[in-house]
This record gives sequence, C-alpha cells and structure tokens, in this order.
Amino acid sequence: MLKTNSAVTYVAAIFVVVSPFGQALAEDTNQISLGHLKTDTFDGGYFFGDFNLSVGEGAWGAELGVFGVVGRLHETYASVTWTQDDHKVELGFPRPAYDRFAVSGLAQLMPRLALFSISTTRSRATDGVMTESEFLPYGAVYSHQARDLSISVHGVPDTDITIYGIGTSVASGRWGVDLAAEAVSENSDWDWNAKTHLRYDAGPARLGFGLYAAEANDAGHTAEMFAEFDIHDDTELTALLRQTEDADPAIGVGVTYAFDLGISTDFTMVHAADAGLAVAAAVSYGF
Repeated sequence: MLKTNSAVTYVAAIFVVVSPFGQALAEDTNQISLGHLKTDTFDGGYFFGDFNLSVGEGAWGAELGVFGVVGRLHETYASVTWTQDDHKVELGFPRPAYDRFAVSGLAQLMPRLALFSISTTRSRATDGVMTESEFLPYGAVYSHQARDLSISVHGVPDTDITIYGIGTSVASGRWGVDLAAEAVSENSDWDWNAKTHLRYDAGPARLGFGLYAAEANDAGHTAEMFAEFDIHDDTELTALLRQTEDADPAIGVGVTYAFDLGISTDFTMVHAADAGLAVAAAVSYGF
C-alpha cells in the first residue's frame, strides 16, 4: 500500500488510462470496473465506479453518482439540478468542485489502489467520508459548463467544518491545464488544498505533470509527471513514477486494450520499494 504522509518532493510518470486522457471533469469520465487487486496488505476482488447519472425535464433534473468501491471506501452523490444555457446549479449532496479537475494519474491508472491514498488528491469532503465515521457532507455547486468552471460549498452536520472549492480547466492548442483549490474552515482555523495538471497532446503520446498540496487533509504534497502512448490502434501503454515525502517513489506500468461499445481490459502494476508490488487486472466500461 502506498503511504499517504505529508509533503512531497518530485515525481515522474508514464501511464495509460481507461477514460479519455486529460479529461477535465471527473463527472464526464463515467466508468465502472470489475477487477482484482493484489498488494502486500490487500488481496481481493473489487467493483469500482466513478460516474454520475442524470434525469431531467426542462431546466430541472436530478443526479445520482458514485465514486469508489463497494464497502467502506466510497462516496455517493445525490442532488437536484437546475440548468439554463451554460449555467448549472446542484443542491443536496453533489460532487465537490475540487474533485472534478486534475484527477491524479494513480487514480486513472489503478483506481482501487488510489483509494488507499485518497487524502493526497481529493477533496476534504471525500477524504472525510472515506476515513471518518458519520461524515456526510451536503452543499451546493455552481458550474459554467462552457468555461469548465465549478464552484462549491459543503458543510458537515454536527461539526464546524465548511469546505469551499473551485476548479477550472483551460486549453490552448495542444496544451491544457487544470487548476483547483479548496479552503477548509474548522473550529475557526483555515487550511488549504490545491492541485494542478499541465497536459500536452503530442498525437500518439500525451504528456503531463501534476502537483498536489493537501494540507487540509493532513496529507501534504504529491507530484506526478506522466505520459500515455498509443502502441496499436486499440492498445495503450503506460507507466507511473509517483513520490511523496517520507515514501519511496512508486513506479507503475499498464496496458489497456479497448474493445467496441466502451469495454476495455486492463492489466497494471505499481511498485514502491517501501510498499511492495501492487498488481491489478480489470474489465472496464466507459460511458
């Protein structure tokens, strides 16, 4: 299992993803996977989901979403929505703005393993749900869909925690960048989470670099530099090197073969000297 400690130094990585590379909004990369993960401390099958489903009539609608696996490590979203032109408002238990941008390379390469270090790259709201009992964040999200901009606010019942988040994605030619920040107020104290992804599309290769600072989650900083390669019409090859302070670098490799109708098969390996080898095989469906 990868460590989730405080600040980070530097990282490089190369990997393949099931969802489209560099997608800005996690809610646009709907995915379900059935697989098996083996590490030094975990060995078992899993059913993973990262998706939002919606229904609507006119401007009004409702959404139901999931992130994580069956069991303790998951978050469920449910909200009433109002959409007009490019403006969208979600009320209830929506996905935080912070989680919609700069999704980490590890989460895309081996999502089940990434749940063990969820505090390094995800919202304080998501970290709380997966690591604390009776943690149920509710709130509101405003999105300007044409500008890939989201702003959110969440509160947690029976606590003094308020979580303010913002994220955006900007593209120019072959370049793209995601930016996200989160301010967390608890008992009159303030902490911050922040992250960024820089991407470059070179055609058969896509390159990127990500930085994560998660002080509000007591998880410090993480860094990733990554790339994706097309090695055949339906096959992509990846590898990952990820480092956090007080942990050895994690190096990952993966192969994905895409079938018709959004189905793909994945075989991935991630190794860290202080955490051993993690191996996963999965069948995934993207929609």
